[in-house]
Amino acid sequence: MNTLTTALIRCTLTNGTLARVTLPGALAALMRDEVATFAALRPHQRHAWHAFLAQLGTVALLRAGAAAPPQDEGGWCALLRALTPEHADDAPWCLVAPPDRPALLQPPLPGGHLSGLKNSVATPDALDMLVTSKQHDLKAGVMAAAGADDWLFALVTLQTMEGFLGAGNYGISRMNGGFANRPAIGLAPPGGPGAHLKRDIARLLAMQGRPPLSEGYAERDGLALVWLLPWDGVASLSRSVLDPLYIEVCRRVRLLEVAGQIAARVGGSKAARIAPPPGGVTGDPWTPIRRDKDGQKALTVDACGFGYRPLVKLLFPRNGDPAPLQIAAVDDAGAGLALVARALVRGQGKTEGYHERRVALSRIVKRRAVITPTDPAAQAAHDRVRLAGEMARTLRFALLVLFENGPDKVKQDNDAALNKAKPFQARFERAVDLTFFDDLGDEMAEDDQDRRSARRDSWVQGLLDHADELLAAADQAAAKASHRRYRARVAARAALHGAVRRNEYLRGHLPPSKPEESDDAA
Repeated sequence: MNTLTTALIRCTLTNGTLARVTLPGALAALMRDEVATFAALRPHQRHAWHAFLAQLGTVALLRAGAAAPPQDEGGWCALLRALTPEHADDAPWCLVAPPDRPALLQPPLPGGHLSGLKNSVATPDALDMLVTSKQHDLKAGVMAAAGADDWLFALVTLQTMEGFLGAGNYGISRMNGGFANRPAIGLAPPGGPGAHLKRDIARLLAMQGRPPLSEGYAERDGLALVWLLPWDGVASLSRSVLDPLYIEVCRRVRLLEVAGQIAARVGGSKAARIAPPPGGVTGDPWTPIRRDKDGQKALTVDACGFGYRPLVKLLFPRNGDPAPLQIAAVDDAGAGLALVARALVRGQGKTEGYHERRVALSRIVKRRAVITPTDPAAQAAHDRVRLAGEMARTLRFALLVLFENGPDKVKQDNDAALNKAKPFQARFERAVDLTFFDDLGDEMAEDDQDRRSARRDSWVQGLLDHADELLAAADQAAAKASHRRYRARVAARAALHGAVRRNEYLRGHLPPSKPEESDDAA
């Protein structure tokens, strides 16, 4: 099962052909942007596979002194073999190898004994990092007829993305704490996964394989393929011996061939394989950095995922640094460029969802350069987030007025009313999120400032109209027996419009108030 010479990886090519390719064959086809999909690659594994190939390809090219990636399988095979010259049998590239030898993403076991790996794993989905339960659509341990590439993708995902999962199960270094995650924020040019990979390799080559915050790594020829070294489960590796683009392994795993089928043995460790740095700041080229009073920290995506609010902070950061590979270069595509954001959110003993979103940037950002907090698009995006937040706040107040039956004084901590209001607040947020970046693009596409202002005014009026619609829907959903229902409906609408007209951020974007829009509501 040598990935350099055996076509184990199933894919669909852009011409519709089904194919099997080797690891170097996959790299070659991707450089030609001929791969549409990898058949066994599941959505949550996309970044793990992309990052593995980008780091591997960049290190191989830099070590060979090559200026550009080859387009052919033979060229890639030679580059990869050159990374492991002491292994003439290609053991480090095989899915299965003797336990005392390195295998792909599997460090050698001192003495070659499997006795320390006490857990047997029969299927690749049970090896994968997803924490599943009977309530999930995806269940563990059901891939009985798995192919070799199912095991390959599960292994890549586990070893390069997993976090802490109980005693002896340490996670990767490239995240801010054991219950965090390794997010992926970058730019993708027009084309398929190959165009994206080729772009990221080109950008990493331009950085000489040393993204920002890569201080403290080996000056040259650091350890890039961490699975080459034996691991007894006790020793940790320090940053000083690593290449900045190191591909790590976080678990003691060995794949075996049993009765013609692949299985795995897994064991715990007494320490993390790589000593975790403060805040998880490793120079990972896809991870933004947050800065606060406690210093700098790698971004952790929460269960809310990539709604418009966190995405604006990622696109136009004010308290941190963008991911190196989300910064546009002068040779990036002028049209069709998109921000790609991915994260598998982890919790304590559970998975809190896989999140992925693409945002087309061409209409939002016209110039290809680092976006600063004073960039017109950045300012517009943050202003719109504030405006949406202010409208959401006024809607919440109006909903409380409605559900409290138009009281003389609203109780802001009324749990029953707050619980009734939550679904309508969520519907408002979803509506804003659905078109937020398209609406921002419409504004930024205008060259005239007056027309930009008109676009903004129209958008705010649309927010108010939608808040009105949700208030009416909430009224219809409310209990109909109350003798104060009519009073509540009138009071709630007056509260909404009155609060909007008094709001220092919203009122300037709306036409003069109509007589029926009372300003008496508190």
